[in-house]
Amino acid sequence: MLSNYLAEVWGISIVIISLALLAKENYLKRIIASMENDANLFLWGFVSLVIGIMMVLSHNIWTGSWQIVITILGWLALLKGLALLFIPEKIKILAIKMGNPQWLPIYLFVLIFIGLVITYFGFTA
Repeated sequence: MLSNYLAEVWGISIVIISLALLAKENYLKRIIASMENDANLFLWGFVSLVIGIMMVLSHNIWTGSWQIVITILGWLALLKGLALLFIPEKIKILAIKMGNPQWLPIYLFVLIFIGLVITYFGFTA
């Protein structure tokens, strides 16, 4: 089933990326620094937009089940792509705030938990 496959891909990806950012603080510093380059923001926006469009077109399920989480991730990817393309200045400000060393581990642990839950549903539902 497509929902299960996408849950596995999203869940595992979220967990691995969050763990990498926890383990290597320099990654996030470099990512935030690279946001000063408008070409990088455009490229990230393009990739997010394409992923979001693919997700929305292939998995737009608004039922009351766990599958709605996959749909929401697709819409968030689409909105992120649009934001990076149309309001990159606001995204830069938000990224700097999110990179606060005091709150970053909390964000990442929440993401790891969400990723594990999504992965669980992908493999067991």
